[in-house]
Amino acid sequence: MVSTARHDKELKEKVNAQLRTCTDPVEIIKLKCLQRGAAGIKNIGVRFRIMDDDKSEKISMPEFKKGIAELGCHFSAGELKSAFEAFDSDKSGSIDYNEFLMKLQESYYNEKRKAIVEKAFQKLDKDNSGKITIDDLKDVFDVSCHPKYISGEMTKEQILTQFLYNFDSPSNKDGIVTREEFFSYYAGISASIDSDAYFALTMEKAWRLNERPKTSNSKGYKPKDLMESLGHKTSRKDFSRGGTDLQCSLKVGQDKLGVYHRDI
Repeated sequence: MVSTARHDKELKEKVNAQLRTCTDPVEIIKLKCLQRGAAGIKNIGVRFRIMDDDKSEKISMPEFKKGIAELGCHFSAGELKSAFEAFDSDKSGSIDYNEFLMKLQESYYNEKRKAIVEKAFQKLDKDNSGKITIDDLKDVFDVSCHPKYISGEMTKEQILTQFLYNFDSPSNKDGIVTREEFFSYYAGISASIDSDAYFALTMEKAWRLNERPKTSNSKGYKPKDLMESLGHKTSRKDFSRGGTDLQCSLKVGQDKLGVYHRDI
């Protein structure tokens, strides 16, 4: 499930309506991120790096003040202090990336939604590396109907890489999607969908989460079963027409059925 232009338009309209009445500084910061569309939460990694002037991987109060002003949030000293303390969950006096991200996401994920996003991530992360790569997508994402694949403009690998960029952080388009990037992307999608049931349905359809793995039908008829059911005992193992042990034929006795005699 990837955000569309219509999806983003509806989300922005919803966010703008909420901003007109919202007074909580933390919620205002979240809404300002979502004003940029469903990818707004995902792109917070870029915002974090912009705020982190000294590249310490932590945001100080002066950096926080500067960063949220650039985001379009203009708070009083008291509101600024309240917002900073809300993000600084370990009360260390600075905000690290995980604290920042978790606080931004928390309003948009309940336990049901977290579970369905985790299920999608686990399905894609086939080697349990904690990351999604092109190889993970090959058996899940079908490119055969993609217009640029049909026209020859793009290869399968190029299309899969482009698809991964939807989830990748803009400043780090490495074709590898971490759990944090995946969850950040779907936080924005989740924010635009009110119904838990509809969110679950769209995730299930997008990633075929309820699809059972294909297994052979152990109860189905096999050539050996067919022959033995007609009274023809055989030790053959290869029943293909070109099989090396193709030494027998299925005969229906004319004295019983009078129908045919056919080699197989």
